[in-house]
Amino acid sequence: MPNTFDEITPVRGRGPGERELGVDNITDTLTPEERNQLAPRKAHLLDGEEARKELRKLLEWFYYEREKQATNRLEMAMDADFYDNLQWTEEDAQALRERGQMPLVYNEIAPMVDWIIGTERRTRVDWDVLPRAEDDVEMADIKKKVMKWLSDINRVTFNRSRAFADAVKVGVGWVDDGVRDDPTQEIIYDRYEDWRNVLWDSASYELDLSDARFLFRWRWVDEDIAVMMFPDRRDAILKQVVEGSHQDVEGWDLDTWTTGYEVNNTVYNGRSGSIYATGQGAIADAKRKRIKLIECQYRKPVRVKVVADGPMAGAFYDERDQAMSQALALGGGTIIDKVMMRVHFAVFTESDMLAMGPSIFRHNRFSLTPIWCYRRGRDRLPYGVIRRVRDMQQDLNKRASKALFMLNTNQIIADEGAVDDLENLRDEVDRPDGLIVKKPGKEIDIRRDTDAATGQIQMMTLAAQSIQKAAGVSQENLGRQTNAVSGEAIKARQLQGSVVTTEPFDNLRLATQIQGEKLMSLSEQFLTEEKVVRLTGDKGKIEWLKINQPEQQWDGSIRYINDITSTQADFVVSEQDYAGSLRQVMFDSLNQLATRLPPEVSLRLMTVALEYSDLPNKDDIADQIRSITGERDPNKPMTPEEMEQQAQQMQAQAEAMQMQKQQAMLALEEQAAKVRELNAKAAKIEAEAMTVGAGGDQQGMELQQRMQEALMQVRQQAADQVDRMADQLRKLQSDLANKTLQIRSDADVKMETARIDADAKIRVAEIQTANDKALDAINKRLEMMTQALEKRIKDAESKAVEMAKTKDVAQAAPPQPASPPPAPAPITIKVEVDAKGNGVSTEVGDDQEIEKPPKKTRAKRQTSQAKTNKDS
Repeated sequence: MPNTFDEITPVRGRGPGERELGVDNITDTLTPEERNQLAPRKAHLLDGEEARKELRKLLEWFYYEREKQATNRLEMAMDADFYDNLQWTEEDAQALRERGQMPLVYNEIAPMVDWIIGTERRTRVDWDVLPRAEDDVEMADIKKKVMKWLSDINRVTFNRSRAFADAVKVGVGWVDDGVRDDPTQEIIYDRYEDWRNVLWDSASYELDLSDARFLFRWRWVDEDIAVMMFPDRRDAILKQVVEGSHQDVEGWDLDTWTTGYEVNNTVYNGRSGSIYATGQGAIADAKRKRIKLIECQYRKPVRVKVVADGPMAGAFYDERDQAMSQALALGGGTIIDKVMMRVHFAVFTESDMLAMGPSIFRHNRFSLTPIWCYRRGRDRLPYGVIRRVRDMQQDLNKRASKALFMLNTNQIIADEGAVDDLENLRDEVDRPDGLIVKKPGKEIDIRRDTDAATGQIQMMTLAAQSIQKAAGVSQENLGRQTNAVSGEAIKARQLQGSVVTTEPFDNLRLATQIQGEKLMSLSEQFLTEEKVVRLTGDKGKIEWLKINQPEQQWDGSIRYINDITSTQADFVVSEQDYAGSLRQVMFDSLNQLATRLPPEVSLRLMTVALEYSDLPNKDDIADQIRSITGERDPNKPMTPEEMEQQAQQMQAQAEAMQMQKQQAMLALEEQAAKVRELNAKAAKIEAEAMTVGAGGDQQGMELQQRMQEALMQVRQQAADQVDRMADQLRKLQSDLANKTLQIRSDADVKMETARIDADAKIRVAEIQTANDKALDAINKRLEMMTQALEKRIKDAESKAVEMAKTKDVAQAAPPQPASPPPAPAPITIKVEVDAKGNGVSTEVGDDQEIEKPPKKTRAKRQTSQAKTNKDS
């Protein structure tokens, strides 16, 4: 062997030491796989100029957003720490420890945040799937059940609640919806994504990021997993692997936002993967080789093929999408070329591109959905409810520490030489049973500054109240006792807290809508296999649903039953308020209103009130109430049997209402004929009265005038009676029509309509009878007027005959002074009619009643007649 290093001569194709080890060629000791790895490789397509240019652009976006959002992300991390009771800086905490105090935290933020988070979890929103065409109603119901199944297996509500909790604390939370190539799990997934791993285009204005250009997400992945994910990019991955013992402090702030104290004292470094375990012996260092993979979802303008019309209108056409091709073949559709912003995906390290290409999703959106709390106006960066009260919370902790320090410390003012040991004096003063021995003639003054401590406590209380006012969560919302005594005052304050916190819940509703639209699109695109899904109801009822079931037709073709990929539907979030107290107020108000209404109306109102209830089985209760009232659920589509039954019911109801109308018209026509007969009698009486008045005497003219006034009153009463009867019949018809329309769907329609018709006949007969009585009274009055008029005419004729005889006698006898003839008795007409036209009484006579003149009047007439005969 050579004695010095210089004696070793290099040999081409051999490494140092190979000759001494007896190895002619190092490749002889390698396995075939290792030789394949050492063999020269061809240049990868992603190492080309276009891919490198795309990578540089993505990294520029990434580094720019990382720097722009760095300060706000640090603030977000501090907000999250305040919720987790990490509210003291290390310097302040160390100062408290040095003076013998613990860094106590009086956390007023956590209950406030927990109330908002708990309100969301207690009043989770419901949603529905609506068809886009009239023929897709049944398919929309099937898709709704499939969406419920996807929500159950992916725990969508829990993932969304976790993201909402992040939004309340730091300002934004994320949920991820996509597909996976794992045969052991469902192809569609829904996951929660940590806000610390996401960067987005801060120049976007829309809450759904529809105008954002890019979105970044990263993961720390083990080396072997990354190689299996991208086997053709093994070399690029190995270049970026980070050893477990390597400490890269330059990029720590991108992934974990902690203080310097936490970085220096942590026992686990999530960045490098190093774990340091201390025990009885040596320190073990567990190392992991990891690599940081960055994913970018970005939009860029490209020329694409889009379906212009048909059931798949608006979707991107992809030749590889067999489900879409089959749907277009069955339903038709025009494909056009158009330049649009198409979503692309790219996975890369900070030095190499690992994969890139257009998105495979039809919805052409980012897979990540944000849930916002608040956004800053000047730069649109997010913040949570903690940001507004964080300074006040920090001030509260410091003032509490100062007050505690002041209450536990004393000031000593002593003459020099008052005691021999000052430290002993300090200890004795601090003790409640301390003993102090001072020298004669020396003074010691011990002061306790309680006033300053009281002022700190008052300021601390003011800070706690300011936290509640700024966040909008009052003591009443938290269930704490306050000065509000009445229940209405407590409800008013709870309602105010619900109104102040409306924006986060409204943003959650928007995020639910966007996420549901993405899941609906994914199910219509990727659930193409034959499947049987299980659905569980509120009471544990299990329902099995078959989708994409092939069925062979008579001509040999295959038709798929419940094919959810053949059409498109719309995802809609139900309109309801998230605030629990406001929902309770609405529920109580509707219940109070229902107690003041008729039973048949209050039962219908109860179904509306149950929409604001938090009862788990409120749908079953509403169905039971509808079964009593005969209503059906308007939110459920009608079955063919129900549609046929409804058509028959509507036809029977229309026939019944037509019969009711005919009955009312016949009754009204009969009364109108009677009125016309009364008017004819009145006209006859009026003509006779005019004959009487045509004589020119004063009494005849007065009689004619009185008769005309009475006849006008009679005609008006008859016309009013007809109008009154028409109104009664109209109201009756409306009431009967409502009863006919309210016939329960499960009742015997013919029997119910027959019962209503019988009731209609009875009530029409009652109205007609009452009207006949009123008209009979008017007719009786006309007859009495006719009799009175005829009697008056007969009396006038008798008087004329007597006067003629008297004149003849007077001409035969010697002339005598003629005495004036007695004035005829006046005719009096008295009419009394009640408000309804019933009970008419009429009195007609010369003085009191023409039928029975007074005895005194007859005696006077007899005396006058005798005197006239004597004179003759």
